[in-house]
Amino acid sequence: MRSSLLRPADKALRLGGKSILLSPHALLAGCILALIITLLMVFALTQGALPLTLREVYYQLTHAQAPASLNQTLFWQMRLPRSVVAIIAGAVLGAAGAVMQSTTRNGLADPSLLGIKEAACLVVWIELLFFPTLSPLWRPISAMIAGLLVTGIVMLLARGTSGSRFILIGIGISWGLNALLGVILTTIDPKQAQQLMLWMAGSLQHATLETAQLMVVIALPIVALLLYSCRASTILQLGDATATSLGVNPLPINRLRMIGAVILTALTVSTVGSIGFIGLMAPHLTRRIVSGGQSYLLCGSALVGALLLLLADCVGRLAFAPTQLPAGLIVALLGGPFLFILLWKRATQR
Repeated sequence: MRSSLLRPADKALRLGGKSILLSPHALLAGCILALIITLLMVFALTQGALPLTLREVYYQLTHAQAPASLNQTLFWQMRLPRSVVAIIAGAVLGAAGAVMQSTTRNGLADPSLLGIKEAACLVVWIELLFFPTLSPLWRPISAMIAGLLVTGIVMLLARGTSGSRFILIGIGISWGLNALLGVILTTIDPKQAQQLMLWMAGSLQHATLETAQLMVVIALPIVALLLYSCRASTILQLGDATATSLGVNPLPINRLRMIGAVILTALTVSTVGSIGFIGLMAPHLTRRIVSGGQSYLLCGSALVGALLLLLADCVGRLAFAPTQLPAGLIVALLGGPFLFILLWKRATQR
């Protein structure tokens, strides 16, 4: 049975008594995606109202302690944090979407469609409005708790995570929370409402290197745990009955992966705002690039998600200059038609 899960292109890399399966095609695709992300990041660092040369970018990277200057402020406090946070947030959302789609076995599963994003937004708004002196470190914690709570409610009402019932209930709860967010916006001071709306649109204008460090510290162990569960998840794709006969218990694996996806989504919302559709688009685009087990899908979706969000931020920052559009808005402009195409394909395949 194990051989049926392998592809002829897979190569076994033996380390001591264990072996790791590698796909040359997947590795090549990953390297190409990483190269594109690197080139796009260099472009983002050099372009703007005040262009920087490649030599200036190299100088700033190698002389971080140089005397303060306009270029140093522009590079270290604006462009570099913005690009780094876009890459991390996009990768986290792409990985979360891949995990959620494989766990629910539904290609429409996305954190932005299940109420997780709105629940995280709600608790962060409450902290910003009523507890402004509270440490920003509490935002990821409270957002994760809210996301897990909403996911638990959706799973309880849907009696599981499989089937369209799970998605439909999640969309319903998402709309309800959106209505509650709208009520808050209409009852607070207009200046506060404007700030909250900009934050909810997924703006990266206020990204900092401290934000990037916080995201890495929290996301890295979660992603490592999800990668560790990928082999069992690949077997689960054969069906619960077959997986059970092979010694894999579906319930704890699915719960672990769902909790990991929720934590990653809530982390992103609490740090950079509400950015939807990355988790929906990245796995589908990844499947067109590489095929294989869940580890390939997870890593590929992370790379594609990073590329999508960095590209969206570049478009929002440069294409409409001097006006800057939030990256979340650019992603939504692409994600809406993408979702429509997926729904249309599902309808025509029946």
